[in-house]
Amino acid sequence: MRGADRDTDGEPVEADDSGRTFENELEDLVLRAFGDGEEIEGVWDLEYEPDEIPDWTVTIDRKDGI
Repeated sequence: MRGADRDTDGEPVEADDSGRTFENELEDLVLRAFGDGEEIEGVWDLEYEPDEIPDWTVTIDRKDGI
C-alpha cells in the first residue's frame, strides 16, 4: 500500500515488498470496490467454517474525512 503500514496500536510496520503481497491485494480490492461505487467503509466481520479457520474483523476508515 502507499504510505506506512500500521498495526493495531498505530506503530509503523515493516512490509515485505516482494511481488504480490497481502497489502497489494488489499489495496487492489479497496480501490476496485471504491471505483465501482461500493460502500467499503465500516467494520466487516468474516466468519468461517470449520472452526480451524480463524474468524476476522476488518475495519476500513477513510482518512480524508469526506
